[in-house]
Amino acid sequence: MEDLSLSLKDKVKKIIRDEIIINKLKPGDRVVETEVAKRLGISQVPVREALRGLEEEGLIRTVKYKGAFVTEINKTEMYHIFSLRASIETNAIEIITPQLTNQKLGELYDIVEQMKNEKPDYLLQSKLDMDFHRTIIAWSGIDTYNRIWSMLNSHIQRYITFLNPEIKIMPEEVYTYHLKLVEVLKQKDIEKSKEEFWNHIMKMVL
Repeated sequence: MEDLSLSLKDKVKKIIRDEIIINKLKPGDRVVETEVAKRLGISQVPVREALRGLEEEGLIRTVKYKGAFVTEINKTEMYHIFSLRASIETNAIEIITPQLTNQKLGELYDIVEQMKNEKPDYLLQSKLDMDFHRTIIAWSGIDTYNRIWSMLNSHIQRYITFLNPEIKIMPEEVYTYHLKLVEVLKQKDIEKSKEEFWNHIMKMVL
């Protein structure tokens, strides 16, 4: 569903970001303002603004006199991104576990059920994955965690998509993994939950 609150610049940024995440725009590909503007039926101004925003996110790099290019995936950097994400998320779990209610667990179960029931659609599935983890971060009430996690989000989705042909994560496995995480949270064993989430997050880069 289209978010009507987004500006034209943000809509363009989302389109290009999604194309980078699903590897339609691959590392090293040039993103030409005029071509994007023509394809979307808009002027170059919002495209230029969108590319600047994506450069701030680390998904685009601009080379003087040459143009805008999709950044390469640096596996060392990705390790540190995932490690930072795991630290933030396990800290959040420590905060939220004592206050976990059946209603909150139900919210997570609802997201997990969508992973099971939706038709195979990798971009959608990865967004549900991110929604699951974003919900846990949001419950912590720590604004800094939310801001950092939002900055890491696109890089994480992109890296998982990049790895998917190699590691072949099937939709039913994504469902099973996340169902297990909810079941662990339900036990309200903080250390066990932190261990399960840490392993779940870091398995992509270890």
